[in-house]
Amino acid sequence: MSAGFGFSVGDFIAAIELVGTVIDALQRSGAATKEYRELISQLVSLENALLQVKRLEFDDGQYAEVAALRHAASLCQRTIDGFWKQALEYQPHLACDGRRGRKSDIRAGWMKVKWAVFKRDDVARFKADLVGHTESINLLLAALQMSKATIHEKKLDERHQTLAGRIQENYFSCMQGLGAITEQEKRLFEMTTTIMTTNVKVFEAVLQIQHLVSRIPGQVERQQPVYLLDAMGRNTPFHLEFIQSAEALVAVLKINFRKHGRGAEKIERREFAIQDSATTRDINVEADWETSFFPGQRVDMSMIITRHGYSTGSDDKGNCPLCGHANSSLGKDITPDIE
Repeated sequence: MSAGFGFSVGDFIAAIELVGTVIDALQRSGAATKEYRELISQLVSLENALLQVKRLEFDDGQYAEVAALRHAASLCQRTIDGFWKQALEYQPHLACDGRRGRKSDIRAGWMKVKWAVFKRDDVARFKADLVGHTESINLLLAALQMSKATIHEKKLDERHQTLAGRIQENYFSCMQGLGAITEQEKRLFEMTTTIMTTNVKVFEAVLQIQHLVSRIPGQVERQQPVYLLDAMGRNTPFHLEFIQSAEALVAVLKINFRKHGRGAEKIERREFAIQDSATTRDINVEADWETSFFPGQRVDMSMIITRHGYSTGSDDKGNCPLCGHANSSLGKDITPDIE
């Protein structure tokens, strides 16, 4: 299975979390107008579509298509984030209770007028954009699910052509359904179709990249190192061809930290942590090495400052090897600090 070529699953997960955050905030705001109810309903539909993509079961042969689908689906994050940041600008003024000064009251009143205009125009545009994202995700998801039924019967190139054809069929079918709206909604319809067209094009572009990456010989792909930012703030890339175990990694780190106080001893005692930079997932270097790291991955290293060395008779007093900072919890029953 090929690596994701820079398209982070973390971006897709962040998109799901952002949709849920905005839904909760709108529901807590107590707004009961029709436009807000419709907006929340559309956000829920988008959230359901994203969750379907997240839970999608696929064969190894469909990895490229799924990676492209997740990347296209995560594009909604920019749309939602832009709307939400703009809406938050008005929130302090909407909560004005009359206890401010005259100038503040005038400004708050003016902001409420601007908010009313903002709601009418931007909420309608935002909802149209959400429809575009939701429908494009659904049609790509439907095409991928139909492709799964025949994935074992056709060669890779034939399956690619079939998937592209089904995307076109679903796309035109969806366009015909949207074409039945009234003339007054023509502008919003154009915005929706633009979002859908863009998402489909992004899907197809990423799919092409994934197919190209899948044809790269393994020895070429594995030339990408793992980019480690160590506890000293130094970039320390290492290649998985040469560092093939936790013991090998520890040996290299000990050499790198031997001139920094008791850093080498802390490395020897495994008093360090490594985290994936994109997903913030903790990496257990003692687990299966093949699943811990992959070429091109970016990871951050931290030193764990505890009372362990002190209590075992070592000269290590729990000081950071970089700045010399002493752990304030030394001698106390407190969760270890990570520096």
